[in-house]
Amino acid sequence: MKKIIALLIILIVCLASWGSVIVVYADKAYPVASAATTKTLVTPTPKFINDKPATPAPEVLPQVVFQGSNSKPEIALTFDDGPNPAATQQVLDILKSYHIHATFFCIGENARDYPALVAQEQADGNVVGNHTWDHPDLTTVSAPAIQQQLTDTSAVLKSATGVTPTLFRPPYGAINKTVQQQANQQHLQPVLWSIDTQDWSMPGTGAIVHAVLDHAGNGDIILMHDGGGNRTQTIAALPKIIEGLQQQGFTLVTVPQLING
Repeated sequence: MKKIIALLIILIVCLASWGSVIVVYADKAYPVASAATTKTLVTPTPKFINDKPATPAPEVLPQVVFQGSNSKPEIALTFDDGPNPAATQQVLDILKSYHIHATFFCIGENARDYPALVAQEQADGNVVGNHTWDHPDLTTVSAPAIQQQLTDTSAVLKSATGVTPTLFRPPYGAINKTVQQQANQQHLQPVLWSIDTQDWSMPGTGAIVHAVLDHAGNGDIILMHDGGGNRTQTIAALPKIIEGLQQQGFTLVTVPQLING
């Protein structure tokens, strides 16, 4: 009789707790549906799989160009910080006399002041690129400030040439992800260099020439300046650089020609 009573007590306890039985499934706890609603336990969809937020697609940033392909004997001469009425015209005259073209990365405020020189750069067959408005280190300023630097400069260059620039060189070669993102938004390809002549420091005409001729190789991008200071040594070195590179078998091209084949 005692066993029967004990069994009845156990049965009553189980019936009373029926609606609160817990089943563990796929690392989550799901209550079993009560008998009052349905006796069919539908296998739940694991929310930790199907309800996970989609991962945003990674932003595609423009690759920073340091040089072109080494498969062809081509080299690009580039000039920063102009236009400068004391030097840019002389550089253009030298390029024209050798029937070659170069790439000019212009400062916006200089282009505003000397738009005719920018227009001539383009008209002579050279390529004009964006070098910011007033030459700040872009890695030290905000994203909106970077955007303003690039937007204002591109607008002035387009006004002078009729062409929206597609190339961009950050001052000092200083670039980070924020700078790349802002350049990408404005469809500007960042371009640095593979040979720095250090002409800005006025090391002497011979030193500028040797910096190029002693190290030149296929696909190199040469950094020189037509603005930002006294450029008499650069102008004196330029014919020697052109002749020396040609004697070594190199063809002098613009940056777009170099990187686009």
